[in-house]
Amino acid sequence: MASLQRVRGHCRYHSGVHYDVVVIGSGPNGLAAAIALAREGFVVHVVEAKDTIGGGTRTEELTLPGFHHDVCSAIHPMAMVSPFMRSLPLTEHGLEWAYSPSAIAHPLDDGTAATLELSLDVTASRFGEDEKTYRALLEPFAPHGGSFFDEILRPILRWPPPENKKLLTRFGMLGLRSAVGLAKRFRTPQARALFGGASAHSILPLDKMGSASFGMALMLAGHATGWPAAKGGSAAITQAMASYFRSLGGTIETDLRVRSLRDLPPATVAIFDVTPIQLAYIAADQLPTRYLGKLGRFRYGPGVFKVD
Repeated sequence: MASLQRVRGHCRYHSGVHYDVVVIGSGPNGLAAAIALAREGFVVHVVEAKDTIGGGTRTEELTLPGFHHDVCSAIHPMAMVSPFMRSLPLTEHGLEWAYSPSAIAHPLDDGTAATLELSLDVTASRFGEDEKTYRALLEPFAPHGGSFFDEILRPILRWPPPENKKLLTRFGMLGLRSAVGLAKRFRTPQARALFGGASAHSILPLDKMGSASFGMALMLAGHATGWPAAKGGSAAITQAMASYFRSLGGTIETDLRVRSLRDLPPATVAIFDVTPIQLAYIAADQLPTRYLGKLGRFRYGPGVFKVD
C-alpha cells in the first residue's frame, strides 16, 4: 500500500538536511516511487526498518552456506511487460534475468502437468478439445502484447480512449468475471487448472469478481515474455533499483523503524510503502479519525505459501 502524508511536527533529526520526499519502505513499490520522484529532480530519501532493503524481494542463505533462497517473491511475471520496469536501465546496474522453458507448470493428481509455453500455439495444442476455447480467450490479445500491457498497467485511464479501446473493452468484460465463472468455459482439467492457478495470484477467492483478470494478464505475460527470475535471487531486482536510485542522487537508510512521523528526517512529503495497519499506527495523530477507522478495518487477502 502506498499513501502520501505531509510531514508536520517535531523530528528527531538535527542534521540540517531537508528532503523533498521521504519514502518509508524499500520494497519494489517504495523504490519505484523514490526513483520516479528522483528522476523529476526531487531530493528523495528512503528509510527501511530492516538491515537490508527489499521488502518482499529478499534473498537469504536459509539452508546451507552458498545456497540462496528467495524468502518471498521468486518469479516475476510482470517484470518485462511493466511499462515502468522497462523504463529503468537495470541491466546497467547488474540485473540479469533467467527464463524457464515453461513459464508455468501446474501438476495434476494423475501425475501429468499442464504447462504454459512462450508459444500460444504450442500451449493451446496440448489442451485437446479446449484448444479452440483457449485460443478464443487469449489469442485476440497476444499480438498486442506491448501496447496492451502499457494500457492495463497505467496508473490512470486515458481520455480520449486509446486506439485499441475495443480490445481493452473485451478484456474488461472478461476480466471482471470471477475465475471460477470464466474457467467453466474449459472442459479439460489441464486448462482449468492452469487458468485457476494463474488466477490465484490475485490473492482473491476465485469466486470473486475481477479474479479472472489476473489469470488472463499473467498468462498473456507468459506468452509475451515468459515468467523471468532474477539471477542471484529476487534481491538482485531491488539492489539494481537501489543502485539506479543512488545514481540519481537518492539516499537510503536502513535499520530505522518508523514508529511515528517524528522518527522521520525533515521532509515536505512522506510516502508510505507499508500496510494499512502500519500506516494507522505511524500516523495516528495526524490522520482523520474516520480514515483511521477504515485503515483498522482493512481486510487482508488469503494467506499464501511457497515451497522451495
